Amino acid sequence: MTKGSIPAVEDYRRLREEADAIAARLTEVHGSQIVCRAGCTDCCQNLSVWPVEFYAVLEDLRAAGCSHLVFDESASCGFLKDGLCQIYPFRPLICRTHGLPIAFEIETAEIAVSFCPKNFQDWEQKGLTFGPDNTLPIDRLNERLSQIHLCFLEESGDKFLTANSRIPLKKLVELL
Repeated sequence: MTKGSIPAVEDYRRLREEADAIAARLTEVHGSQIVCRAGCTDCCQNLSVWPVEFYAVLEDLRAAGCSHLVFDESASCGFLKDGLCQIYPFRPLICRTHGLPIAFEIETAEIAVSFCPKNFQDWEQKGLTFGPDNTLPIDRLNERLSQIHLCFLEESGDKFLTANSRIPLKKLVELL
């Protein structure tokens, strides 16, 4: 079985599309409050991801004909080139959430919100409040990603992968 025929990889791609749709809606809702644009790399960093994400990104890069990536070990994220992400269309889920107002549950079962400090600089003065209609529910996305990851482990049959396995994204360079 090839990794591309694993249903969990397709489930991951659907989750990625859903996250993109939420991000697009939130960017529209918040308009000028979100100043993140191409060239802003403040949130970018070298990551490791669960195997399902790694294999989806790898397959997507191969399908797009990307056979050569430059990885700069000294950069905050080695995939940045001239301030732009070389894997942007296929970037991991976490990268798709940067800058957005992220809602997450804290220990007291309350919801907290975080966002890039460049965004929403005057949100309190404008009386902006955050709720389910204008935030990204990161706990829900992470839970679904976790479930997809566990399914991928079962479906792949790879005995070396565990529930805690992470793969550095920089390994993409070696495998393309």
